[in-house]
Amino acid sequence: MILLSQAICESEALTMRQEPIAPLDLMERAGTTCAEYLLRHLPMTDYDKIMVFCGPGNNGGDGLVIARLLAQQGLFVETVLCNENGKTSNEFAENLEHLNRLPLTNLSIVEYAPALFQPNPQVLVIDALFGIGLSKPLKGYYADIVEQVNQLPVTKAAIDVPSGLFIDSHTPATYKVLRANLTLTFQFQKLAYVMPENADRVGKVEILDIGLRMPEEQLEQMIPCVEMSLAKQIRRPVALFAHKGTFGHGLLIAGSRKMPGAAVLASNAALRVGAGKLTTHLPAAVASSLPFTIPEAMLSVDANDDFFTGIDLENYSSVNAIAIGPGLGRNPKTEAALGTLLDEIQMPVVLDADALNILADNKTWLAYLPSGSILTPHVREFERLAGKAKDDFDRLEKLRTFAKHYGVVVILKGRYSAVAMPDGNLFFNTTGNPGMATGGSGDVLTGILLGLLTRGYLSEEAALFGVFLHGLAGDLAVEGSESLESLLASDICKNIGKAYRKMG
Repeated sequence: MILLSQAICESEALTMRQEPIAPLDLMERAGTTCAEYLLRHLPMTDYDKIMVFCGPGNNGGDGLVIARLLAQQGLFVETVLCNENGKTSNEFAENLEHLNRLPLTNLSIVEYAPALFQPNPQVLVIDALFGIGLSKPLKGYYADIVEQVNQLPVTKAAIDVPSGLFIDSHTPATYKVLRANLTLTFQFQKLAYVMPENADRVGKVEILDIGLRMPEEQLEQMIPCVEMSLAKQIRRPVALFAHKGTFGHGLLIAGSRKMPGAAVLASNAALRVGAGKLTTHLPAAVASSLPFTIPEAMLSVDANDDFFTGIDLENYSSVNAIAIGPGLGRNPKTEAALGTLLDEIQMPVVLDADALNILADNKTWLAYLPSGSILTPHVREFERLAGKAKDDFDRLEKLRTFAKHYGVVVILKGRYSAVAMPDGNLFFNTTGNPGMATGGSGDVLTGILLGLLTRGYLSEEAALFGVFLHGLAGDLAVEGSESLESLLASDICKNIGKAYRKMG
């Protein structure tokens, strides 16, 4: 679950009321959880010094707790107090007093000064300057600190939020933001962390459980994520007396002479997720290869050797799901055939790749898409459809608006694929890895979506379950024999079965 800042504040307040727990004790819990993570996962003994930069508020108070706990483990810790006007939160003041009482020779407490910065790569910097409450850009004193830290050739770990970053809205590139290698955030994912524009600001994100309660009354301040629990709820069981007719008949229109493999990948994926029957429509010149690569698929041959020019849907009355686009090409005859097809289709359709590019050139056709259709653009394809965005947050609003206006499901593909629903709701997927940014990966997703629709999943269910299954298969491929660099789209197909088994 992604929580916006207002809901996170309510979550903390709710936890303190219901548990109950004092603010100082909650701070101790947060700092302890961070210190334990650092001790387990970073080579702490390799660092000559750990510098903890503490702002005057509660984020700085978390930093003081971390400094104390790391020093008590025998590590040399320099606590850098960064305070422009001398005011602090009550919890910060109590933790500073606690820190000052420690009789440790390996712990020092200093006021910030530019002379503190030395280019020693064996230093770990912990950023505890500012948390989620920041609402204006850093300037002057604090901006100078962040700029100096950014210039250090050292590992940087941010506590909850890299200082200077807005978590609910766009942070312009000109604003001073600490560029962390690692961000340890509490309990909930933050919207800023799933935006590509912040990748080099947040680094690797770890979500640490500190027992915060979910504020149910703040639902408008939450964005759901597609996680294992939701995928399990959506997944439909296989009936004991099921047969191929039970699981439907899908039609895939894909491939061209230049891109025949896209049809193979999508066909394989559709069958792997459990489509009962699949017909793949291919240009004549490449159709003969399908029985040798995917013998389980039935074949439909286009009148043209090289590209799609049309199909008579009356010959496929048993079809209950259609996908079109992978490897299709953009010949003018293909464009005309797609327009004719969309005019005839009476059921939700999955559109990907060149089908989306053709739509972008014929935007009036968008109004005639069957309700519940699923579009799967990457960022550039979406911009062709909906226009350029000012930033990632603006693109997210365009995504919501587009899906709602046209009554379709849109999967904006990426590291955290965003799924926009016709009712305006938005979800972020949690599975997947950078190795999946490879040719054919989107074709596999199209096949998965087609197979799920064929099985009888509703469009919204297919989109959510499909992106999760697709990403999970990619993750399992990397956990197995593949690396991020070596991962191929066909490896994702091979791991769909393992992904199903992972769900139990």
